[in-house]
Amino acid sequence: MILFNIKTKLFLILVLVSIIPIIVVSLSSYRSYTKLVNEQTSLITSTTIGNSVKSMEEILQNIDRISVTLLQQSSNATAYSTVSDELTKLKNTNDQYEIFMIRSKLKLIFENILLGYNYINGLYLFTPDGKWISYGSSGTDLRLDYVALQDQWYLDTIQRKGDLYVGEVGVKPYIINAKQSISFSRALYDPNNHEFLGVFMLDCGMNIFDGLKRNPAPSLSNLYLADDQGKILYSTERDQIGHPLPASFNAAMEQVNSSSQYKTIQDKIMTVMQKVPGHNWNVIANISLERLYEQYNISQKLFLYVAVSCALIFLLLSFFLSNLITKPIIELTKMMRKTKSHQFVKIRPQKSKHVDEIGILYHEFNKMMKDIDTHIRESYQNKILTLDSQMKALEAQINSHFLYNTLESINSIAEIEEVESIVVMTKSLGDMFRYSIKTDSERVTINEELQHVENYMAIQQIRYGDKINFELYVEPKIQNRYMLKLLLQPLVENAIYHGLENKRGNGTILITGKVQDERIIFEVCDDGVGIPPEQADELRQMLSQPPEFISVGQRLKQSIGIKNVHSRIVLYYGDGYGLTFHSEVDRGTRIIVEIPSL
Repeated sequence: MILFNIKTKLFLILVLVSIIPIIVVSLSSYRSYTKLVNEQTSLITSTTIGNSVKSMEEILQNIDRISVTLLQQSSNATAYSTVSDELTKLKNTNDQYEIFMIRSKLKLIFENILLGYNYINGLYLFTPDGKWISYGSSGTDLRLDYVALQDQWYLDTIQRKGDLYVGEVGVKPYIINAKQSISFSRALYDPNNHEFLGVFMLDCGMNIFDGLKRNPAPSLSNLYLADDQGKILYSTERDQIGHPLPASFNAAMEQVNSSSQYKTIQDKIMTVMQKVPGHNWNVIANISLERLYEQYNISQKLFLYVAVSCALIFLLLSFFLSNLITKPIIELTKMMRKTKSHQFVKIRPQKSKHVDEIGILYHEFNKMMKDIDTHIRESYQNKILTLDSQMKALEAQINSHFLYNTLESINSIAEIEEVESIVVMTKSLGDMFRYSIKTDSERVTINEELQHVENYMAIQQIRYGDKINFELYVEPKIQNRYMLKLLLQPLVENAIYHGLENKRGNGTILITGKVQDERIIFEVCDDGVGIPPEQADELRQMLSQPPEFISVGQRLKQSIGIKNVHSRIVLYYGDGYGLTFHSEVDRGTRIIVEIPSL
């Protein structure tokens, strides 16, 4: 019901009118900000990758140029002799001194090359007959017993017929004091007759990839250099070198080409990839947009703070305005609800000083309360007094009838024999009188009502002896609850005089009590002669009729047992409670009493 009152409706309308524009503007601003961050990040990353690709392209061009022009280079000591000439001499001689001089001349050329590039660890020249010449920095020479003729890299280099071969990243076992490096090799041929002269190899340290270290956001992104097979040649995460790329890059590897960059965003990860022209290398960068927003979220927080602040202000204003407008109406509603529950409330003077339509409602309501109060005093309260007198009259009818029967029993026994049973009967009768005339309350505990029934049965069992058996099964948890008094004893009396007295042989009266669905249910059962169908239908019709108010001291000429008990329950507890019964001739009667669980 709260969702449909006027205060809630007014509050929701004010909130929707104020909050929705704030949400729309905030979301639009946040999306624009996010789009700008993505675009700027993409631009910076693309530029960085482009610069990295150019850097790697220049390095590869330098290495390619070194290996291609090596045969034409010469030293001052060999001004008229090129590397090609020296290799031809080395191939055609076995003279150790001449071999030594050729190696000295070539090492001088290698030294000049090595000094020009800081990323070259060593230069190595392998002839077809197994000889080699090496020159390396920091003692990175070849092992003396190394023969390269059967190594895979050597065979792959020859198969490329003079094209540059790029080796794998790793530690070369044939180089002394080797560290992680990458090698480039090329097969050399005599420029005059195209005769195979050997294989030239450059071993380069990992600083060759220093151009990839220019990461725009090192804490947010990773840079990779990988070949077309997806093997990582270099990574900002060193432990990834030599491993395959993550599976998330497979789609990008298929899309990238030599002419442009490939960009994609998946699972809040931006991936930018570009191929190094002329080679099977790819430069890849992936940036976590989620972590980027965490690092660069000042504007985002500002948007959020402004939006939340505005929303809170408008919420407070909406609450204040809705409360201000609807407070008088809500107070009037509460007063009307109290009045509906017979708690008649008059409006205090300070609350009726409104000069608008609400003030008119207050004034008219106050006038109506005065009229109702006068009417209640004159009519309703008098009817309640009449009802109370009526109920007392019903009890008096029951008590007088029972008193007559009990005294008759006592007199009968007293005339026949003098026995101590009279003491029991008079004691029980005294308790019953005290219980019946108890006027401090109409309600008693169930335990007290059951005690009254037991006193009654004590008297009747003395009168009838073993003819009547009495059984009582009531749940202990309900015995301290309250009920209207004098409900069960009249039903037991009916069971004796109308059910068991005319029965041949012994009979049983059973009383049960339990709680079911917030109701207390009693059953008074006997196995007597039962009620004929015509009389049962007449009794049901009598029970279905509403109780009638009559003058004090008067009563209708009808059964005072079942009907009176039913009338008292309906008058006290209201419709929905009372008696029902089931009866079969010569099998007995079961009366069901339903009252609220209080």
